[in-house]
Amino acid sequence: MEELLMSFKPKALYPLTGGYNRHSINEFYEENVRPTEIKGLWRWWNRVLFNTVAYSTERKLYTYESIDRLFEDVFGSENKKSAVRLEVITDEGSDNHFELSNVELDKLIDYLRKYKEVKVNLDFRDNTLIIETEGSTKIPISFKSNLDVDKIKDLVYKNKLLSFELLGFKSIKVGHTKISDKEVIKEILRDLITNYLEYFNIKQEVTFTLNIYLDKSREHKQNFEDKLKFALYSLLVFILLGGIGRKTSRGFGSLSIVDVKCYDDSICKKIEDLAKNFLTISSGNELKSKIESILDCIKNSCTDILYIGNNILSEIDPKKNVVYFINSDLFEVREINDKENVLANIYKAVSSEGCCIESIITDKYARKSFLIAFGGYRKVGEKDIGFIKNYLCEICETVPSFNIVDFPLSEDSFMSDYILRHKHRNSLLRFKLISDKSNNSYLIGYILCSSYSKKIDIKYVSCILRKLTYCVI
Repeated sequence: MEELLMSFKPKALYPLTGGYNRHSINEFYEENVRPTEIKGLWRWWNRVLFNTVAYSTERKLYTYESIDRLFEDVFGSENKKSAVRLEVITDEGSDNHFELSNVELDKLIDYLRKYKEVKVNLDFRDNTLIIETEGSTKIPISFKSNLDVDKIKDLVYKNKLLSFELLGFKSIKVGHTKISDKEVIKEILRDLITNYLEYFNIKQEVTFTLNIYLDKSREHKQNFEDKLKFALYSLLVFILLGGIGRKTSRGFGSLSIVDVKCYDDSICKKIEDLAKNFLTISSGNELKSKIESILDCIKNSCTDILYIGNNILSEIDPKKNVVYFINSDLFEVREINDKENVLANIYKAVSSEGCCIESIITDKYARKSFLIAFGGYRKVGEKDIGFIKNYLCEICETVPSFNIVDFPLSEDSFMSDYILRHKHRNSLLRFKLISDKSNNSYLIGYILCSSYSKKIDIKYVSCILRKLTYCVI
Protein backbone atom coordinates (compact mmCIF):
# COMPACT_ATOMS: atom_id res chain seq x y z
CA MET A 1 0.00 0.00 0.00
CA GLU A 2 1.40 3.35 -1.08
CA GLU A 3 1.14 6.32 1.29
CA LEU A 4 2.15 9.95 0.90
CA LEU A 5 5.28 10.39 3.02
CA MET A 6 6.41 13.92 2.32
CA SER A 7 5.61 16.84 0.05
CA PHE A 8 7.89 19.66 -1.08
CA LYS A 9 6.81 22.71 -3.02
CA PRO A 10 9.94 24.04 -4.77
CA LYS A 11 10.32 26.71 -7.39
CA ALA A 12 12.94 26.53 -10.13
CA LEU A 13 14.51 29.81 -11.25
CA TYR A 14 15.08 30.13 -15.02
CA PRO A 15 15.04 26.37 -15.66
CA LEU A 16 16.46 25.20 -19.00
CA THR A 17 14.37 22.06 -19.22
CA GLY A 18 14.10 19.77 -22.20
CA GLY A 19 15.14 16.42 -23.56
CA TYR A 20 17.08 15.34 -26.62
CA ASN A 21 16.50 18.61 -28.51
CA ARG A 22 16.92 20.91 -25.47
CA HIS A 23 13.27 21.98 -25.62
CA SER A 24 10.60 21.31 -23.01
CA ILE A 25 8.09 20.52 -25.75
CA ASN A 26 8.69 18.08 -28.61
CA GLU A 27 6.87 15.33 -30.46
CA PHE A 28 7.41 12.83 -27.63
CA TYR A 29 6.39 14.74 -24.50
CA GLU A 30 5.41 18.12 -23.09
CA GLU A 31 6.56 18.79 -19.55
CA ASN A 32 8.84 21.07 -17.59
CA VAL A 33 9.79 18.99 -14.58
CA ARG A 34 10.23 15.24 -14.93
CA PRO A 35 10.08 12.87 -11.92
CA THR A 36 12.74 10.70 -13.57
CA GLU A 37 15.17 13.63 -13.72
CA ILE A 38 14.56 14.49 -10.06
CA LYS A 39 14.97 10.84 -9.04
CA GLY A 40 18.31 10.63 -10.85
CA LEU A 41 19.59 13.88 -9.33
CA TRP A 42 18.36 12.85 -5.89
CA ARG A 43 20.31 9.60 -6.17
CA TRP A 44 23.45 11.53 -7.26
CA TRP A 45 23.21 13.92 -4.31
CA ASN A 46 22.64 10.93 -2.00
CA ARG A 47 26.02 9.56 -3.13
CA VAL A 48 27.67 12.94 -2.59
CA LEU A 49 26.16 13.37 0.88
CA PHE A 50 27.08 9.81 1.89
CA ASN A 51 30.72 10.42 0.96
CA THR A 52 30.56 13.77 2.76
CA VAL A 53 29.66 11.96 5.98
CA ALA A 54 32.17 9.16 5.30
CA TYR A 55 35.05 11.56 4.65
CA SER A 56 34.20 13.71 7.66
CA THR A 57 33.94 10.69 9.97
CA GLU A 58 36.46 8.17 8.63
CA ARG A 59 38.49 10.02 5.97
CA LYS A 60 37.20 7.37 3.56
CA LEU A 61 35.41 7.61 0.21
CA TYR A 62 33.25 4.89 -1.32
CA THR A 63 32.39 3.99 -4.90
CA TYR A 64 29.05 5.15 -6.20
CA GLU A 65 28.19 1.57 -7.21
CA SER A 66 28.53 0.32 -3.65
CA ILE A 67 26.57 3.28 -2.23
CA ASP A 68 23.78 2.51 -4.72
CA ARG A 69 23.77 -1.12 -3.56
CA LEU A 70 23.43 0.03 0.05
CA PHE A 71 20.40 2.19 -0.84
CA GLU A 72 18.83 -0.10 -3.45
CA ASP A 73 15.84 -0.87 -1.21
CA VAL A 74 15.12 2.90 -1.15
CA PHE A 75 15.90 3.95 -4.74
CA GLY A 76 15.60 0.58 -6.45
CA SER A 77 17.97 -1.15 -8.87
CA GLU A 78 17.84 -3.35 -11.96
CA ASN A 79 16.55 -6.23 -9.86
CA LYS A 80 14.68 -4.39 -7.13
CA LYS A 81 11.70 -2.07 -7.21
CA SER A 82 12.10 1.32 -5.56
CA ALA A 83 10.31 1.83 -2.25
CA VAL A 84 9.64 5.47 -3.10
CA ARG A 85 7.72 6.97 -5.99
CA LEU A 86 7.84 10.61 -7.03
CA GLU A 87 4.91 12.61 -8.33
CA VAL A 88 5.35 16.05 -9.89
CA ILE A 89 2.43 18.46 -10.21
CA THR A 90 3.28 21.70 -12.01
CA ASP A 91 1.36 24.72 -10.74
CA GLU A 92 -1.18 26.34 -13.03
CA GLY A 93 0.51 29.12 -14.97
CA SER A 94 3.94 27.51 -14.67
CA ASP A 95 3.60 25.44 -17.84
CA ASN A 96 5.82 26.27 -20.80
CA HIS A 97 3.31 25.64 -23.56
CA PHE A 98 4.57 27.31 -26.73
CA GLU A 99 2.37 27.98 -29.74
CA LEU A 100 3.38 29.32 -33.13
CA SER A 101 0.78 30.29 -35.72
CA ASN A 102 0.30 32.34 -38.89
CA VAL A 103 3.90 32.18 -40.08
CA GLU A 104 4.04 33.88 -43.48
CA LEU A 105 6.72 32.11 -45.53
CA ASP A 106 5.58 32.41 -49.15
CA LYS A 107 7.71 35.46 -49.97
CA LEU A 108 10.78 33.86 -48.41
CA ILE A 109 10.23 30.53 -50.19
CA ASP A 110 9.88 32.24 -53.58
CA TYR A 111 13.17 34.03 -52.93
CA LEU A 112 15.05 30.89 -51.79
CA ARG A 113 13.92 28.79 -54.75
CA LYS A 114 16.20 30.84 -56.99
CA TYR A 115 19.19 29.14 -55.35
CA LYS A 116 20.60 25.66 -55.84
CA GLU A 117 21.82 25.66 -52.25
CA VAL A 118 21.53 28.31 -49.59
CA LYS A 119 22.32 28.86 -45.92
CA VAL A 120 19.55 30.53 -43.94
CA ASN A 121 20.23 32.43 -40.69
CA LEU A 122 17.68 33.65 -38.15
CA ASP A 123 17.86 36.67 -35.90
CA PHE A 124 15.46 38.60 -33.70
CA ARG A 125 15.83 42.39 -33.80
CA ASP A 126 13.49 45.15 -32.68
CA ASN A 127 10.79 42.59 -31.91
CA THR A 128 10.98 41.31 -35.50
CA LEU A 129 12.12 37.92 -36.77
CA ILE A 130 14.64 38.35 -39.59
CA ILE A 131 15.78 35.75 -42.13
CA GLU A 132 19.22 36.46 -43.58
CA THR A 133 20.76 34.59 -46.50
CA GLU A 134 24.39 34.22 -47.53
CA GLY A 135 24.04 37.20 -49.84
CA SER A 136 23.16 39.38 -46.81
CA THR A 137 19.58 39.72 -47.99
CA LYS A 138 17.33 40.32 -44.96
CA ILE A 139 13.67 39.31 -45.06
CA PRO A 140 11.32 40.02 -42.12
CA ILE A 141 8.99 37.18 -41.17
CA SER A 142 5.50 37.83 -39.87
CA PHE A 143 4.27 35.40 -37.21
CA LYS A 144 2.02 35.08 -34.19
CA SER A 145 3.00 33.35 -30.99
CA ASN A 146 2.06 33.20 -27.32
CA LEU A 147 5.75 33.76 -26.50
CA ASP A 148 6.99 37.23 -25.53
CA VAL A 149 10.51 37.02 -26.94
CA ASP A 150 11.20 40.65 -26.10
CA LYS A 151 10.72 39.89 -22.41
CA ILE A 152 13.42 37.22 -22.25
CA LYS A 153 15.80 38.11 -25.13
CA ASP A 154 18.12 40.20 -22.92
CA LEU A 155 18.66 37.19 -20.67
CA VAL A 156 19.70 35.11 -23.70
CA TYR A 157 21.73 37.73 -25.57
CA LYS A 158 23.65 39.03 -22.54
CA ASN A 159 24.48 35.55 -21.28
CA LYS A 160 27.37 34.09 -23.28
CA LEU A 161 26.54 30.57 -22.11
CA LEU A 162 23.07 30.89 -23.70
CA SER A 163 23.94 33.00 -26.74
CA PHE A 164 26.61 30.47 -27.73
CA GLU A 165 24.13 27.60 -27.41
CA LEU A 166 21.57 29.58 -29.43
CA LEU A 167 23.93 29.47 -32.44
CA GLY A 168 22.96 25.82 -32.87
CA PHE A 169 19.33 26.81 -33.50
CA LYS A 170 19.64 29.84 -35.76
CA SER A 171 20.86 28.53 -39.12
CA ILE A 172 20.39 25.72 -41.60
CA LYS A 173 21.74 24.87 -45.05
CA VAL A 174 19.09 23.84 -47.59
CA GLY A 175 20.09 21.76 -50.61
CA HIS A 176 18.73 21.83 -54.16
CA THR A 177 16.38 18.84 -53.86
CA LYS A 178 14.64 20.35 -50.85
CA ILE A 179 14.47 23.87 -52.29
CA SER A 180 12.66 22.57 -55.37
CA ASP A 181 9.78 21.20 -53.28
CA LYS A 182 7.74 24.07 -51.84
CA GLU A 183 6.05 22.01 -49.12
CA VAL A 184 9.33 20.45 -47.97
CA ILE A 185 11.14 23.77 -47.68
CA LYS A 186 8.12 25.25 -45.92
CA GLU A 187 8.28 22.51 -43.30
CA ILE A 188 12.06 22.97 -42.90
CA LEU A 189 11.72 26.72 -42.37
CA ARG A 190 8.83 26.35 -39.96
CA ASP A 191 10.83 23.83 -37.89
CA LEU A 192 13.83 26.18 -37.90
CA ILE A 193 11.72 29.12 -36.70
CA THR A 194 9.95 27.00 -34.08
CA ASN A 195 13.22 25.65 -32.66
CA TYR A 196 14.78 29.10 -32.63
CA LEU A 197 11.87 30.82 -30.89
CA GLU A 198 11.40 27.90 -28.49
CA TYR A 199 14.90 28.61 -27.16
CA PHE A 200 13.53 31.87 -25.74
CA ASN A 201 10.77 29.97 -23.96
CA ILE A 202 12.45 30.33 -20.57
CA LYS A 203 10.23 30.90 -17.56
CA GLN A 204 11.56 33.21 -14.86
CA GLU A 205 10.33 30.65 -12.37
CA VAL A 206 8.41 27.38 -12.39
CA THR A 207 6.66 26.27 -9.20
CA PHE A 208 5.69 22.65 -8.71
CA THR A 209 4.72 20.15 -6.03
CA LEU A 210 6.97 17.17 -5.43
CA ASN A 211 5.18 14.33 -3.63
CA ILE A 212 7.17 11.40 -2.22
CA TYR A 213 5.14 8.21 -1.80
CA LEU A 214 6.35 5.24 0.25
CA ASP A 215 5.32 1.66 -0.46
CA LYS A 216 4.48 0.31 3.01
CA SER A 217 3.08 -3.00 1.83
CA ARG A 218 6.49 -4.55 1.19
CA GLU A 219 8.86 -6.07 3.67
CA HIS A 220 12.00 -3.99 3.96
CA LYS A 221 15.50 -4.92 4.99
CA GLN A 222 16.82 -4.21 8.44
CA ASN A 223 17.78 -0.55 8.93
CA PHE A 224 15.55 0.50 6.03
CA GLU A 225 14.15 3.43 8.00
CA ASP A 226 17.65 4.77 8.74
CA LYS A 227 18.51 4.63 5.05
CA LEU A 228 15.22 6.27 4.10
CA LYS A 229 15.81 9.13 6.55
CA PHE A 230 19.31 9.65 5.17
CA ALA A 231 17.93 9.68 1.63
CA LEU A 232 15.41 12.37 2.63
CA TYR A 233 18.25 14.45 4.07
CA SER A 234 20.01 14.13 0.71
CA LEU A 235 16.83 15.27 -1.07
CA LEU A 236 16.84 18.41 1.07
CA VAL A 237 20.53 19.02 0.28
CA PHE A 238 19.78 18.55 -3.43
CA ILE A 239 17.03 21.20 -3.29
CA LEU A 240 19.28 23.62 -1.39
CA LEU A 241 22.41 23.20 -3.53
CA GLY A 242 21.19 21.86 -6.86
CA GLY A 243 18.73 22.47 -9.65
CA ILE A 244 16.92 20.94 -12.61
CA GLY A 245 17.55 21.11 -16.34
CA ARG A 246 20.74 22.18 -18.09
CA LYS A 247 23.52 24.43 -16.78
CA THR A 248 22.54 23.99 -13.14
CA SER A 249 26.13 24.52 -12.01
CA ARG A 250 25.89 27.96 -13.66
CA GLY A 251 22.76 29.00 -11.77
CA PHE A 252 19.98 27.97 -14.15
CA GLY A 253 17.14 25.85 -12.77
CA SER A 254 18.17 26.64 -9.18
CA LEU A 255 15.64 25.31 -6.67
CA SER A 256 14.18 27.14 -3.68
CA ILE A 257 11.74 25.87 -1.06
CA VAL A 258 8.28 27.46 -1.08
CA ASP A 259 6.64 25.00 1.32
CA VAL A 260 7.17 21.55 2.83
CA LYS A 261 4.95 19.04 4.65
CA CYS A 262 5.76 15.76 6.42
CA TYR A 263 2.98 13.14 6.73
CA ASP A 264 4.85 10.68 8.96
CA ASP A 265 6.47 12.39 11.92
CA SER A 266 8.47 9.30 12.88
CA ILE A 267 10.38 9.49 9.60
CA CYS A 268 10.49 13.04 8.26
CA LYS A 269 9.45 15.56 10.96
CA LYS A 270 13.04 16.65 11.62
CA ILE A 271 13.67 17.12 7.90
CA GLU A 272 10.49 19.20 7.60
CA ASP A 273 11.65 21.44 10.47
CA LEU A 274 15.08 21.92 8.87
CA ALA A 275 13.53 22.72 5.48
CA LYS A 276 11.18 25.32 6.97
CA ASN A 277 14.20 27.27 8.19
CA PHE A 278 14.75 28.28 4.55
CA LEU A 279 11.29 29.75 3.96
CA THR A 280 12.51 33.07 5.35
CA ILE A 281 16.11 34.27 5.07
CA SER A 282 17.19 37.64 6.45
CA SER A 283 20.78 37.80 5.19
CA GLY A 284 23.50 36.00 3.28
CA ASN A 285 25.32 35.20 6.51
CA GLU A 286 22.17 33.63 7.93
CA LEU A 287 21.70 31.48 4.80
CA LYS A 288 25.31 30.33 4.93
CA SER A 289 24.97 29.51 8.63
CA LYS A 290 21.79 27.50 8.00
CA ILE A 291 23.43 25.44 5.25
CA GLU A 292 26.45 24.75 7.45
CA SER A 293 24.14 23.78 10.34
CA ILE A 294 22.27 21.26 8.20
CA LEU A 295 25.51 19.68 6.99
CA ASP A 296 26.83 19.50 10.57
CA CYS A 297 23.52 18.02 11.75
CA ILE A 298 23.68 15.30 9.09
CA LYS A 299 27.34 14.51 9.83
CA ASN A 300 26.65 14.23 13.55
CA SER A 301 23.35 12.35 13.46
CA CYS A 302 23.81 10.00 10.51
CA THR A 303 27.17 8.33 11.19
CA ASP A 304 25.43 5.02 11.96
CA ILE A 305 24.58 4.74 8.26
CA LEU A 306 28.28 4.02 7.59
CA TYR A 307 28.25 0.85 9.68
CA ILE A 308 25.05 -0.51 8.16
CA GLY A 309 26.90 -1.12 4.92
CA ASN A 310 30.09 -2.72 6.24
CA ASN A 311 29.71 -5.74 3.96
CA ILE A 312 28.43 -3.75 0.98
CA LEU A 313 30.59 -0.64 0.72
CA SER A 314 33.80 -0.59 -1.34
CA GLU A 315 36.45 2.08 -0.92
CA ILE A 316 37.54 3.90 -4.05
CA ASP A 317 40.84 3.54 -5.85
CA PRO A 318 41.89 7.23 -6.11
CA LYS A 319 43.72 6.48 -9.36
CA LYS A 320 40.64 5.00 -11.04
CA ASN A 321 37.45 6.19 -9.31
CA VAL A 322 36.04 9.70 -9.30
CA VAL A 323 33.61 10.70 -6.54
CA TYR A 324 32.59 14.01 -4.98
CA PHE A 325 31.84 15.28 -1.49
CA ILE A 326 30.93 18.55 0.23
CA ASN A 327 33.28 20.73 2.25
CA SER A 328 31.36 23.39 4.17
CA ASP A 329 34.50 25.58 4.23
CA LEU A 330 34.18 26.09 0.47
CA PHE A 331 30.94 28.09 0.54
CA GLU A 332 30.23 31.75 -0.14
CA VAL A 333 26.82 33.44 0.01
CA ARG A 334 25.91 36.95 -1.16
CA GLU A 335 22.62 38.80 -1.35
CA ILE A 336 21.69 39.84 -4.90
CA ASN A 337 19.22 42.21 -6.54
CA ASP A 338 19.29 41.37 -10.26
CA LYS A 339 19.16 37.61 -10.87
CA GLU A 340 19.47 37.87 -14.66
CA ASN A 341 22.55 40.06 -14.38
CA VAL A 342 24.13 37.57 -11.98
CA LEU A 343 23.40 34.68 -14.36
CA ALA A 344 25.12 36.61 -17.16
CA ASN A 345 28.14 37.39 -14.97
CA ILE A 346 28.78 33.76 -13.97
CA TYR A 347 30.44 33.22 -17.35
CA LYS A 348 33.07 35.78 -16.31
CA ALA A 349 34.02 33.56 -13.38
CA VAL A 350 34.11 30.17 -15.11
CA SER A 351 35.68 30.99 -18.48
CA SER A 352 39.47 31.29 -18.75
CA GLU A 353 38.90 34.55 -20.67
CA GLY A 354 36.37 35.87 -18.14
CA CYS A 355 37.29 39.20 -16.59
CA CYS A 356 36.47 38.01 -13.05
CA ILE A 357 38.87 35.10 -12.97
CA GLU A 358 41.47 36.97 -15.06
CA SER A 359 41.62 39.72 -12.43
CA ILE A 360 41.98 37.19 -9.59
CA ILE A 361 44.41 34.68 -11.16
CA THR A 362 46.57 36.72 -13.52
CA ASP A 363 48.97 33.98 -14.65
CA LYS A 364 47.54 32.23 -17.73
CA TYR A 365 48.57 28.69 -16.79
CA ALA A 366 47.68 29.14 -13.13
CA ARG A 367 44.22 30.21 -14.28
CA LYS A 368 43.84 27.30 -16.69
CA SER A 369 45.09 24.88 -14.06
CA PHE A 370 42.57 26.17 -11.51
CA LEU A 371 39.73 25.74 -14.00
CA ILE A 372 40.95 22.27 -14.98
CA ALA A 373 41.04 21.28 -11.32
CA PHE A 374 37.69 22.82 -10.36
CA GLY A 375 35.86 24.06 -13.46
CA GLY A 376 34.92 20.80 -15.18
CA TYR A 377 35.75 19.71 -18.71
CA ARG A 378 37.90 22.12 -20.71
CA LYS A 379 38.95 21.83 -24.32
CA VAL A 380 42.68 21.73 -23.78
CA GLY A 381 44.99 21.75 -26.80
CA GLU A 382 47.89 19.31 -26.94
CA LYS A 383 50.32 22.24 -26.79
CA ASP A 384 48.73 23.52 -23.58
CA ILE A 385 48.74 20.08 -21.96
CA GLY A 386 52.53 20.06 -21.76
CA PHE A 387 52.65 23.52 -20.20
CA ILE A 388 49.88 22.70 -17.72
CA LYS A 389 51.52 19.43 -16.67
CA ASN A 390 54.81 21.24 -16.13
CA TYR A 391 53.04 23.94 -14.15
CA LEU A 392 51.19 21.43 -11.97
CA CYS A 393 54.37 19.51 -11.21
CA GLU A 394 56.36 22.66 -10.45
CA ILE A 395 53.86 24.07 -7.97
CA CYS A 396 52.42 20.87 -6.47
CA GLU A 397 54.28 21.48 -3.21
CA THR A 398 53.81 25.25 -2.99
CA VAL A 399 50.21 25.35 -4.25
CA PRO A 400 48.70 22.05 -3.10
CA SER A 401 45.24 23.08 -4.30
CA PHE A 402 46.38 22.00 -7.76
CA ASN A 403 48.02 18.76 -6.60
CA ILE A 404 46.09 16.08 -8.50
CA VAL A 405 46.31 12.34 -7.86
CA ASP A 406 48.30 10.36 -10.44
CA PHE A 407 49.18 13.21 -12.78
CA PRO A 408 52.58 12.14 -14.22
CA LEU A 409 54.55 14.63 -16.26
CA SER A 410 56.03 12.39 -18.94
CA GLU A 411 53.24 9.88 -19.56
CA ASP A 412 49.50 9.48 -19.53
CA SER A 413 47.48 7.85 -16.77
CA PHE A 414 43.79 7.12 -16.34
CA MET A 415 43.33 10.13 -14.07
CA SER A 416 45.36 12.63 -16.09
CA ASP A 417 43.51 11.53 -19.23
CA TYR A 418 40.17 11.85 -17.42
CA ILE A 419 40.93 15.34 -16.12
CA LEU A 420 42.27 16.70 -19.39
CA ARG A 421 40.05 14.94 -21.94
CA HIS A 422 36.84 13.55 -20.42
CA LYS A 423 34.01 15.57 -21.98
CA HIS A 424 31.44 14.86 -19.27
CA ARG A 425 33.55 15.75 -16.24
CA ASN A 426 31.48 17.73 -13.75
CA SER A 427 32.35 21.24 -12.70
CA LEU A 428 33.23 21.39 -9.00
CA LEU A 429 32.94 25.19 -9.05
CA ARG A 430 29.20 25.87 -8.85
CA PHE A 431 26.85 28.81 -8.54
CA LYS A 432 23.31 28.54 -7.25
CA LEU A 433 20.49 31.08 -6.90
CA ILE A 434 18.06 30.80 -4.03
CA SER A 435 15.02 32.88 -3.00
CA ASP A 436 12.81 32.88 0.07
CA LYS A 437 9.06 33.48 0.42
CA SER A 438 9.63 37.25 0.55
CA ASN A 439 11.56 37.11 -2.75
CA ASN A 440 14.86 37.97 -1.12
CA SER A 441 17.46 36.45 -3.46
CA TYR A 442 20.95 35.14 -2.83
CA LEU A 443 23.86 33.68 -4.76
CA ILE A 444 25.61 30.62 -3.35
CA GLY A 445 29.08 29.95 -4.72
CA TYR A 446 30.64 26.67 -3.69
CA ILE A 447 33.26 24.14 -4.71
CA LEU A 448 32.74 20.40 -4.33
CA CYS A 449 35.74 18.33 -3.33
CA SER A 450 36.82 15.44 -5.55
CA SER A 451 38.73 12.23 -5.05
CA TYR A 452 41.16 13.26 -7.80
CA SER A 453 42.49 16.15 -5.68
CA LYS A 454 45.37 14.79 -3.61
CA LYS A 455 45.36 17.77 -1.30
CA ILE A 456 43.48 21.06 -1.25
CA ASP A 457 44.72 24.27 0.32
CA ILE A 458 41.30 25.23 1.68
CA LYS A 459 42.35 28.73 2.69
CA TYR A 460 43.80 29.49 -0.75
CA VAL A 461 40.88 28.05 -2.73
CA SER A 462 38.32 29.64 -0.41
CA CYS A 463 39.92 33.04 -1.01
CA ILE A 464 39.58 32.62 -4.79
CA LEU A 465 35.97 31.46 -4.39
CA ARG A 466 35.13 34.47 -2.22
CA LYS A 467 36.56 36.88 -4.80
CA LEU A 468 34.82 35.12 -7.70
CA THR A 469 31.44 35.20 -5.93
CA TYR A 470 31.83 38.87 -5.11
CA CYS A 471 32.80 39.66 -8.72
CA VAL A 472 29.75 37.82 -10.10
CA ILE A 473 27.27 39.95 -8.15
